[in-house]
Amino acid sequence: MIGSSARPVRVIQVSDCHVPQDPATPYRGLNADRNLASLLPAMRHWQPDLILLTGDVSEDGSAAAYGRVSAHLSTVGAPVVALPGNHDDPAVMRRYFPVGPWSGPHVDKARNWQLLLLDSTVPGRVSGELDSGTLERLDWLLRASTASHVLVALHHQPVPMGSEWIDRYSLEQPSALLDLLDRHSRVRCVTWGHVHQGFEAQRKGMVLLGSPSTVANSLPDTEKFALDLTGPACRWLELGLDGKVSTGMMRAGYGA
Repeated sequence: MIGSSARPVRVIQVSDCHVPQDPATPYRGLNADRNLASLLPAMRHWQPDLILLTGDVSEDGSAAAYGRVSAHLSTVGAPVVALPGNHDDPAVMRRYFPVGPWSGPHVDKARNWQLLLLDSTVPGRVSGELDSGTLERLDWLLRASTASHVLVALHHQPVPMGSEWIDRYSLEQPSALLDLLDRHSRVRCVTWGHVHQGFEAQRKGMVLLGSPSTVANSLPDTEKFALDLTGPACRWLELGLDGKVSTGMMRAGYGA
């Protein structure tokens, strides 16, 4: 539970760190540990209330990788809520990030906001899915919520990015999720990782957000991954008392 102040809830979304067991192993020719560490001063300067970790934390599901990411993020000074991506090992990840959707959709309360975390991963698959049990539980949680506003987070994108290399590995049957959310007017934001690029759109009063990677991002609207030379990034969000969502990209040196 985050305090009762009327100021916006400040969230930093960290995604797709792809940190390996051996810190010397490159990811797309880049050092994942070093690029994540480069963002930490900006995160600390921004003073978030919460860190939202949206999957592919480790490249190989290793305990060593999760341990280093946990140590890095502990320097920011905000609690972490986390969900897994297709590269993660949920059983191992849970030991280092215990607050998340490990036994079904997870609810985290932040003043007058409710954050609902979903696990869209399927063992052995790159694409994602939300089974009927998860969707039924999500619907029940939304109906039971007393929060004024809701943010839903998952790993896989429920809408196309226009980038063929990652759209082939999206959330399968996304309309099941989107149609459900359409029925709940308090859902203000849906955010995800997986796509290695920033993305913003609107749907029936909801803000739809794709988060960049802390190690390597692609230029948008590309058939194949094309490295974005602006470098690693994370997303900042301010969740307002009135339900307004303000957001943008955070890069190394931002406000530091």
